[in-house]
Amino acid sequence: METVNINTSQNVQISYSLAGLSDRIFAYLIDSLIIASITLVIVLGLIYSGTLETSPYMFFIATIPAFLYHLLFEITMDGQSIGKKTMNIKVVKLNGSQATLGAYLLRWIIRPIDIFLYGGIAILCITIGGKGQRLGDIAAGTTVIKLQKSGFLKDHTISQLDENYKPVFLNADQLEPAYVELINKAIQAKLTMLDEKPVVALAAKTKTRLGIDTNLPDLKFLHTVLKDYHHLKLMEN
Repeated sequence: METVNINTSQNVQISYSLAGLSDRIFAYLIDSLIIASITLVIVLGLIYSGTLETSPYMFFIATIPAFLYHLLFEITMDGQSIGKKTMNIKVVKLNGSQATLGAYLLRWIIRPIDIFLYGGIAILCITIGGKGQRLGDIAAGTTVIKLQKSGFLKDHTISQLDENYKPVFLNADQLEPAYVELINKAIQAKLTMLDEKPVVALAAKTKTRLGIDTNLPDLKFLHTVLKDYHHLKLMEN
């Protein structure tokens, strides 16, 4: 499976698997089925209410939800539509951050070109581009990844602590186990879902709780606190 190396805003390079072409096609088919169902329900409602007969232009209004489907869902679901969520794939920026409103909008504007010739243009771009990008992704600086545990987590598990490791924050063991678990979940949310909000919030809270003043990026800071916590607890036993 092809991968893409993403340099996150926390100066950590993470390798993610690109969403396979089959995953993206199935996600597209699921979304298309949902779009067709939504449109059908609205049109049937207009027909049975008699609105469509008195105002034929209402048919075009009925297609607006379908027209905006991908844009609205990717914005509100952080880079996922229902089809993408079902296939466990997500739109992300190549720098590891959440895609911006402008990026989603650009992908959506170029979508008609990508799906031209039954999606042939998108398939061609994704196949030969090397970064899993259709034309909309190239323009927006995005790609689509398969959500899964990243290599970073595998390489930085607490069980791999070196017995000669020297803690950086000597009061990290003052944290409660439940709080440490929150830190762990925040790190995983960042590395598996590229959701940076929990990391930013917990980093600020942890610095306050432990009275720490550091210039370490939030992700590295929390990971260091985790390592220090487990090492110090191990030394107590």
